[in-house]
Amino acid sequence: MIVSKPKRKTIFSLGVFTLIILAGLFWSVDQLRQSSDPATWRYIVIGVLLLTASLLLHKLIFNYKVLKIGHDKFHVYYPFRFFKSTQDIKDLGAWQEVSVTTNKTEFKQLKIVFTTKGYVKISNQENSEYDKVYKYLKRKAPKKEVKE
Repeated sequence: MIVSKPKRKTIFSLGVFTLIILAGLFWSVDQLRQSSDPATWRYIVIGVLLLTASLLLHKLIFNYKVLKIGHDKFHVYYPFRFFKSTQDIKDLGAWQEVSVTTNKTEFKQLKIVFTTKGYVKISNQENSEYDKVYKYLKRKAPKKEVKE
């Protein structure tokens, strides 16, 4: 059985960056409270930091997914959403790999779409076992691959 979940280093780096943003947000709010005549730019900074922290927390908490593949079934589990889905390989509508080459690295994203409901996206930089999932799809459902 193939188990693909977010890499620890990805979770760690996003977590540290989120903590830094939250610390900056609390420090900015404290500076705003202590100021008798606050400038407008302080409100803008607080708004940007709040928006950034909210987006990062959403990515960390609600987009955390575990994908288990084996015995012609896809098990998708979102632990913080309390959502679990099991799909058969025959319910696979299509899948596509998108590859983008940046400076020296290659970013690959795999989108798996099901006919019954929903889709799952995994990438080689954020998820473990990306290559095994790709090889499994190439072997089990080569006709459902969408070419660009």
